[in-house]
Amino acid sequence: MRRRKHALSLDRRIDNGMRVLLEESHALPLVDVELTLRTGSVHDPRGREGLTRLAWRMVRMGTRGQRSHELEEAIARLGARLVVETSTSYVRLHGSVIRRNLTPFVELLSRLVLSPAFRVADLAQVKRETIADLVSRRDNDRALAARAYRTLLFGDHPYSRSVVGTAQSIRRIRREHVAAHHRRHLVGSNVVLGFAGAVGVDEALALVDRTFSRLPRGRAPKEQTITPRARRGRHVLVVDKPERTQTQIYVGTLGVRIRDPLFYPLAVANTAFGGTFTAPLMQEIREKRGWSYGAYSRLGSDRQRDSWSMWTFPAAKDAAECIHLELELLDRFVEEGVRARAHAFARKYLVNSHCFDVDTAAKRLEPWIDADVFGLPDDFYGDYERHVRGVTLEASNSAIRKRISRRDVSIALVATASDVVPALEALPGVRSVEVIAYDRL
Repeated sequence: MRRRKHALSLDRRIDNGMRVLLEESHALPLVDVELTLRTGSVHDPRGREGLTRLAWRMVRMGTRGQRSHELEEAIARLGARLVVETSTSYVRLHGSVIRRNLTPFVELLSRLVLSPAFRVADLAQVKRETIADLVSRRDNDRALAARAYRTLLFGDHPYSRSVVGTAQSIRRIRREHVAAHHRRHLVGSNVVLGFAGAVGVDEALALVDRTFSRLPRGRAPKEQTITPRARRGRHVLVVDKPERTQTQIYVGTLGVRIRDPLFYPLAVANTAFGGTFTAPLMQEIREKRGWSYGAYSRLGSDRQRDSWSMWTFPAAKDAAECIHLELELLDRFVEEGVRARAHAFARKYLVNSHCFDVDTAAKRLEPWIDADVFGLPDDFYGDYERHVRGVTLEASNSAIRKRISRRDVSIALVATASDVVPALEALPGVRSVEVIAYDRL
């Protein structure tokens, strides 16, 4: 018997176009509040990369009548927390508050969002902090390798750009840029407001009417991002860092966009190949050879085609051999697909572990917001288990052949270049090896 798809307690658009969602649960005296914009850092103007993230960090710094330290004290008094997340395709403000303080917390959130101060002094502080953050990331080899990989894979496409921006782009941003960006994107049709937890339908609607009815009508800028195209051939980018005894390596190519009919078949195939401890990628690299403590593959997803990648971190002396093996495994993955037993295990693993994705009201709300942001049918996540169970071995192996390229491959690693470049140049099919200093990325 097919299980009925889960329904929200509330799903309504109010007069200004904002969508309001509620997942009601009185298991705990807590309420999660999530305000999401359907636009993200892909809308950053060229030369001012990082503008979206910077603008919403400034929103988080207070209103015209409330300084940053006063805001922090107010949030603490309410027994609440509030964090901002910026990605390529959306901005989210995640909040949690104890039940009895829901009304003052949502009132505070609405004042922040609708009437941010955007003080010049705050802008200077956020810019200093952002540039310092960019400098400190140079100490994180994995983050450097991931940044280099996306730069190599996506080239001039907006997906190659850092959500944080660069030191140069951050310095170019002025207060008027922040205010105008906020004004263009904060319109009712671009906002989803979700509640999860101990609040009823009537109370949620009354609260929204009192706090967010002033949100202006209008349409946010449309995303103009084109479909990414992979660079032909196999290419390597080495982030040169002195005295690296261990490397961080990403090997991959383009994957799927989230609305691709092949998304679920490829998701199952990816899990079978490199998503679990017993998957071939882990077994070949860690268990048989001991080159890397972990070896995983990941299928990204966004409005346009995102990345499919393998991640390992072997010793420098094993890096070239490890990449060589990953390329061989990629060849086998595309040519032969995954085996029936591994495929069946992957489906079971995904279905059985899904319970941990829906065990709280906040987790049950999030897929509805994701579906809205990416323009997906409501049952895309709502019928997750049915979608996964319906993936056949033939569908997964066909999806691999159609979407994963073994010829157009990007390889990025953090290493001491002199230790690895000669061996990397000898890898099969490699057309170019480029070296960049770690403090230039």
